[in-house]
Amino acid sequence: MTASIPQFSDEELQEICNISDVISCECPAYLVGLLREVRKFRQYTANCPQEDPQAVEIHQWLAGETMRIDRLMSEIIYEFMQRENLLDENGQLVLKRLSDRSYAAALKQQEYDELNP
Repeated sequence: MTASIPQFSDEELQEICNISDVISCECPAYLVGLLREVRKFRQYTANCPQEDPQAVEIHQWLAGETMRIDRLMSEIIYEFMQRENLLDENGQLVLKRLSDRSYAAALKQQEYDELNP
């Protein structure tokens, strides 16, 4: 794993969800869903009313902990994409590989359907 894990954009996360159909596995979509929930919670805590010093301290702690979870989830997703050979040498999602796999999966399904009417 590289030292610098990318911060996935919403668009990249959606592309990763789309991979589930190609690799016949829901794991990418589940991982992305977890990461999105962590980010939503982090945003929620940032906007929580913090009227007393103890609340400020707790919310700062929560912010730090959710950042750690965000980084860990991003690392897991990144390594998953590496293992599925869907990243280039710079660690970027390669949509061409994804579309090639999608096309191959569609052809395989078509062949199966033709042989099993």
